[in-house]
Amino acid sequence: MKVLCSNLFALLPPHPTKMSIHELVERATIYVNQLQQRTEELKQMKAQLEEGQSTATRISPVINITDLDSTIQVNLVAGTDMNFALCDIISILEEEGAQVLSATYHNVRNKVVLSLHSQAAYSRIGIQNSRVRDRLKRLQIS
Repeated sequence: MKVLCSNLFALLPPHPTKMSIHELVERATIYVNQLQQRTEELKQMKAQLEEGQSTATRISPVINITDLDSTIQVNLVAGTDMNFALCDIISILEEEGAQVLSATYHNVRNKVVLSLHSQAAYSRIGIQNSRVRDRLKRLQIS
């Protein structure tokens, strides 16, 4: 049982080193639910991308923000004609206490898919997830 709990503990995102078995199972359940929700969001984004490949009309930008404890993932899907600066998104994340770990950019026909993965620069301070969400939603991407 200890080995199984240890294996489960290793699969979770960054966390405190001391945790009871009850907390571990609860955290794992929450994490799995978040991953399932994220999978559904990505399936919807994929369907939007595939649907939009046949149309040449202007594409409204869609921003999805997923936060898991001390990490935030920002996904943006927009048309190739969009006007925004990547540095604006990165600046917002950094101003709110996040450190960008990776950024990926894909151009699929007439759509751009941008994904940024970040974590709290200082684990004790954390990231103001709600403020990041509000600021990114207000960011004018047109």
